[in-house]
Amino acid sequence: MRNVARTVVSIAALLYSLLHFAITGVRQPLANFYGDFLASFPTWRVASLVGRLDWYAGSLAKRWGPPPIWHYGPLLHVITLPLFACSSLRAAYVAWLFVSYLFVAITAIVAMWIVDDGKPTWATAVVVIVVFCNFNPLYEALTQRTIELCELMLLFIAYALYRRGRSGTCGAAIGTAAMMKFLPLIYLPWFVIRRQWRALLAAMAVIVPVAIVTQLVLGWQNSGTMIQLGGVTFLKSELDQSLSGMITRLLSWTHSALPAPVVGLVVLLIALGALMAFMLEARRREGSEDIEFGLLAAAMVLLPPHNQEYYFVFLLLPYVLLYRRHRDRWSPRAALLALSFALVALPVPLSIVQRLTSADVFSLYLRAGIPFAGAALLVAVLVSEHGTSYALLTPREK
Repeated sequence: MRNVARTVVSIAALLYSLLHFAITGVRQPLANFYGDFLASFPTWRVASLVGRLDWYAGSLAKRWGPPPIWHYGPLLHVITLPLFACSSLRAAYVAWLFVSYLFVAITAIVAMWIVDDGKPTWATAVVVIVVFCNFNPLYEALTQRTIELCELMLLFIAYALYRRGRSGTCGAAIGTAAMMKFLPLIYLPWFVIRRQWRALLAAMAVIVPVAIVTQLVLGWQNSGTMIQLGGVTFLKSELDQSLSGMITRLLSWTHSALPAPVVGLVVLLIALGALMAFMLEARRREGSEDIEFGLLAAAMVLLPPHNQEYYFVFLLLPYVLLYRRHRDRWSPRAALLALSFALVALPVPLSIVQRLTSADVFSLYLRAGIPFAGAALLVAVLVSEHGTSYALLTPREK
């Protein structure tokens, strides 16, 4: 009887998730023609080289940064070259949506592979589909077709390779992800701490040649990211769910006279120091690499000077890794993990709630810093998990 009930619940959850995906993951993105991808594509230099400056004229990319400024990582502008075969920028934007679906599908398959050591079960497939299809940051990323979806796929692949002892190809995947958009560079110091020299060298073997060619073609002095780093800014926006963004909110809520940029920078430096200390201590323990890998993904989300909600798509990696640890045992820590997921994922579409209440629920959700709260709770679970007995891990990982 219990198995029948479990099957019914699984089918109901799967059907709900697929319906959610159809509405929010298909209909919503197809209706959208605005977002951060269009703010970076096409870049002026590449459009001029391929003879499609008509796409660049009047584009969001031109408004974001006049020539010769370009945005994000250089490999974004390499893998999007085939899009210039499309008839228009709008057609290219639709085509890129289907490429983004491919990134998500591969990520989900790799997630199943990780959970079940290369032999995914029906139960794991259902869980992964339900998690992915009810994860609002994923829909934000799909709606805007952001390159974070490609990076997420590469991070999942990198961890799967690392678990198989293929540190070289793991490093190459990390290096490739870092050149899409620079957040995965955070894994390079971890390779040093873990003495994964092959992974580090493989990552640099990707990064260095790409960096040299980028200077010759685009010019690093024209990189919008480098220009922003030259004058680090802390934005005051409801979309910013970073640690510094939360500090800004707290100072505003408490009417503090303290300068938000200074306080944010100090707290950020303390957080980076704490992360480094944690990693240095963790290297003395066996079997904690999954926790460290997941914690670095969370740091990519929370520690930049500012972020967007779609950055939280990277949290799928620590959620999957923690699910692998807790799927066969319920505990208070697992309950906190579920609460964290609910706060970040928003499994019920807010558009439905908004129609019922006539309130801008999503704006309230962001202004309250709820995604940050959920991510902070996830970090707490990851840190506490670090003390879990090595004996709980599977024999294969020993």
